[in-house]
Amino acid sequence: TPVADQVAMIVEDDALGTSTATYRELAIATSRFAQLLRYLDVRLEDRVLIRLPNSLAYPTAFFGAMKRGAIAVPTSTLLTADEVVYLAKDSGATVLVTDKTMWAGLHDKLAGLSGLRHVLLTGPGEVISAARLNVVDLDAELARIDSYSQPHKSRAQDPAYLVYTSGTTGYPKGVLHA
Repeated sequence: TPVADQVAMIVEDDALGTSTATYRELAIATSRFAQLLRYLDVRLEDRVLIRLPNSLAYPTAFFGAMKRGAIAVPTSTLLTADEVVYLAKDSGATVLVTDKTMWAGLHDKLAGLSGLRHVLLTGPGEVISAARLNVVDLDAELARIDSYSQPHKSRAQDPAYLVYTSGTTGYPKGVLHA
């Protein structure tokens, strides 16, 4: 398309600097992410909990989950480990996407969740394993994918993402959006 090589996204981060992606690069990255979810047997409407800092991995995971037909569950990096556990349980997340630094503080608390099966880690650092969980380096896995299926053909009423309220008057409540 005429805009494929134009900049689609600019992400600025104090630690990582500025990153950009064209529409073409974003389309390929999200298709690879969706394909990885297929390889991991993530099914339609499975929840993908996303806890990432400002990075190109965030829109890759968010839109990639939608391309698979899974439900993206975006969260804030300001949440405590206990709050992440609550959201993972409440949403029924089968996948967590986070960075290696954040995972270091989460892995002990999330290893016992019955529904969580996969943890996809991005960024620099060590891949720390956890009992019962398939923990993988997201960047390495995406780099291996050179072909992918067409996106899930969603309908207007299909759920796309699940957003949680701030929980100022109690536990956060999930709001499902189509």
